[in-house]
Amino acid sequence: MNTESENKLLARRLLEEVLNQREFDRLAEFLAPDYVADYGTIVGLQGARDHILVFLQCYPDFFVSVDGQVAEGDTVVTWFTMRGTHLGEFAGVPPTGRQITLHGINIQKIHSGRIVEQWGGSNSLEALLALGVVQWARKTGADSGFSSQQELR
Repeated sequence: MNTESENKLLARRLLEEVLNQREFDRLAEFLAPDYVADYGTIVGLQGARDHILVFLQCYPDFFVSVDGQVAEGDTVVTWFTMRGTHLGEFAGVPPTGRQITLHGINIQKIHSGRIVEQWGGSNSLEALLALGVVQWARKTGADSGFSSQQELR
């Protein structure tokens, strides 16, 4: 059984060594063969590799920094910041050449020294605003600040 410290280190090393250093051939060191992520939308080592490569085509210079981690038992939560330049089409959005910063969280379950499950979330709105895909609607007149009733266009 891995300790919580070992589990946190495994999750950190996946980001720092595999993603940031582009050592995708090392995925099997970190992910179990039956790895599942995002509620079954990403399955196995090949599914993880394919997901990473799609993201890399869109943001070829992306870099992830770990902002913090907590662990309890076999579960690790990592919050991170990803930065990159939008140089490839992603979700129908043509390349803009703009820099983005995206904050997110990974929740990983670890068994026998490998990540077996992962869920995650990120502030996609943050990226869409940076890419100019959406803009905040602004009120006109005396009240030009933001409110909870404002809408995105």
